[in-house]
Amino acid sequence: MSTETGSKATADQPYDKRLQMAVNHMVNDLRIARARMGMINPGMGLDQKRSAAWCEYGFKDDLDFQDFYNLYKRHGVGHGAVRKIIKTCWKSAPQIIEGDEQDRAEDVTPWETRLKPILRRGRFWRAFAEADKRRLVGRYAGLLLRIRDSGRWDQPIRKKGAALVEIKPVWQNSLKPGGFNTNRESEDYSKVTKWVYTEDGINGAPGRPLDVHPDRIFILGDYTNDAIGFLEPAYNNFVSLEKVEGGSGESFLKNAARQIAINFEKDTDLEAIAQAYGVKNGDLQEIFDKTTRELNIGNDAALITKGASVTPLVANIPDPTPTYDVNLQSAAAGLDIPTKILVGMQTGERASTEDQKYFNSVCQSRRDSELSFEISDLIDHLMRIQVIDPIPEFTVLWDDLNEPTRAERLGNAKTMEEINAQSVAGDRFTGEEVREAAGYDPLEDEDALNDEDPDADDAEDETESADPAK
Repeated sequence: MSTETGSKATADQPYDKRLQMAVNHMVNDLRIARARMGMINPGMGLDQKRSAAWCEYGFKDDLDFQDFYNLYKRHGVGHGAVRKIIKTCWKSAPQIIEGDEQDRAEDVTPWETRLKPILRRGRFWRAFAEADKRRLVGRYAGLLLRIRDSGRWDQPIRKKGAALVEIKPVWQNSLKPGGFNTNRESEDYSKVTKWVYTEDGINGAPGRPLDVHPDRIFILGDYTNDAIGFLEPAYNNFVSLEKVEGGSGESFLKNAARQIAINFEKDTDLEAIAQAYGVKNGDLQEIFDKTTRELNIGNDAALITKGASVTPLVANIPDPTPTYDVNLQSAAAGLDIPTKILVGMQTGERASTEDQKYFNSVCQSRRDSELSFEISDLIDHLMRIQVIDPIPEFTVLWDDLNEPTRAERLGNAKTMEEINAQSVAGDRFTGEEVREAAGYDPLEDEDALNDEDPDADDAEDETESADPAK
């Protein structure tokens, strides 16, 4: 589309030309109006001197689920960020025990025994991890609880001990609050009284809405209006990354396409050229376009001209690396993921051990400070609706993501032995401490074993009496 916004259309110009100039004029007016509105209402921009800067940058003031979903679905870095968080946080499943953490070494209780088949049914942890991923993409996600109690989705659960058949992860855009408790005297004031779930459509048809009672659903994340999603702080940087990637790719494409400029001399008879092709003078552009396409398609092709000079239009391709790296680092800071962890070994550099430990610490902190509370809330919810037997106390436990590997443990044990060998004041580490550092249980004392074995002394006495020398 042309950008001739400074000239005016006249009646003697072709209709298509006048229409094109009118559209350009309208687009230019909209751009100016939007910029002026940005000065009146700055929106989300931080630059007070240039309040319309976000309008020029292409950044949105308001983001919705579809923006985040498109980022996760179509942008490699955004997709990888979510996947890396989920894969690391859910590298192993948590353990739920009765009591507090000090009861971890105790025998399995009857409540834990009854809980295990519930957690195995319907791929419980896999579904929870999937809902956690969908919550990172949006601002919240849901778990539909399919419970065998002969009740409808919009009815509360009345049957005690009903079986949990399935838990289904649900995207944010398929789940909307359908009503809130407006009774200020109630303990559940402002809580959702009904959720509206839009089922998946079949063969392109829209899905039907379904009312769901809060007993039959569990929400991960924050569904309030002021909630901030995981991808939201880095969204502008992803927009800039897409511009750099797309812009540099477009430059390569323009050079590869070899757009050609044909400059005829002023005394060239274009009418004669048109007659030679048997076309009108105004249709020469189509002939030149066809010739250029044939030239670009062929590997060995020639263009013969008379009274014209042919010049390829070459776009200068700047190095996108510095600009790309700046936005990538800003996105990594917003996501709290080290850059080399986020993009891997794209530049031939491996993430350092410190980067990996830091990222593991971030995910471990997310396990303890976020996932553990949500899992506890889900278990409390299942106990409230009597799918799980209620107990006074339970604890969610995770393994340590920064736990030393077997090679690191053996290295620590070797260092302790070397310190003992070089020490002049005796061993600084006992054998049990060295074995524990290497990842092995300490050896039990042989005398203690003999004391625990009542037959050991009798066997020794029988050996002495059987000796003819005694």
